[in-house]
Amino acid sequence: MVKSMSETVKKKILAICGSPTKGMTYKALKDIEKSYPDIDYKIISIKDANIEQCIGCYQCVQKGEERCPLKDDRDMIIDEMNKADGVIFASPVYVNHVSGLMKNFMDRIGYNTHRPSYFDKFAMVIGVCRGFGADKVAEYLGGILTTFGFNVVSSLELQYSSRSDKEIQFNHEKIIGGMDTLLEKIEKGNKNKPELLQVIMFNLFKYISEAHPDEYSADYEYYKDKSGYYYDTKMKFFHNFIAGRVVKQFDGDMLKNRM
Repeated sequence: MVKSMSETVKKKILAICGSPTKGMTYKALKDIEKSYPDIDYKIISIKDANIEQCIGCYQCVQKGEERCPLKDDRDMIIDEMNKADGVIFASPVYVNHVSGLMKNFMDRIGYNTHRPSYFDKFAMVIGVCRGFGADKVAEYLGGILTTFGFNVVSSLELQYSSRSDKEIQFNHEKIIGGMDTLLEKIEKGNKNKPELLQVIMFNLFKYISEAHPDEYSADYEYYKDKSGYYYDTKMKFFHNFIAGRVVKQFDGDMLKNRM
């Protein structure tokens, strides 16, 4: 059933498909397009984009994402992500993980782990399987996108084994529920509360950038004017306490390695 979403006419949603085929993952994203005709919706299939294999040179982390030696469609997709109100990341299950296409794309934008930039963006993740593993895909995507700064508000696990009408309808209802949640969260605009891992990573990467400003020059520029967290927000005391302990332990380990 087509949903009427007049209140979200201006909402722009980008879907990134990590499947190398136009199978059930792609069809799930097309289901959204048919069900929400009033939103500005675009699907980018990584297989159709020119995304080179990450070579692990670490330039994007240490010196800045603009220093990546690979010149392809990465920045085009990033630009589409920046323009969107919400981003959907969908991948089939390959050996209990995301597809190689999706993993490589995560690697190519992995500098966001050090310098998160999507705190104003909302995301939905979709894992698609024939038998099992969709939960692993959704868990991985949700976790890494949270470290990128995304407010992950919907997580779907879709199983297409028999592909019967009943099964397709069941998954369709899951998709509608997840999409409704995504649009509602975008409309309200409330950010997720910082998780402990995010607080630890903030403190740890800030410490490293200050200890090695030349080696991690991009991180140093990102963190030098930040204190407490990536943005102004109320922090839980025990989050700060644990993060401080982690940094202290890290500092001790570094000292031992220098001896």
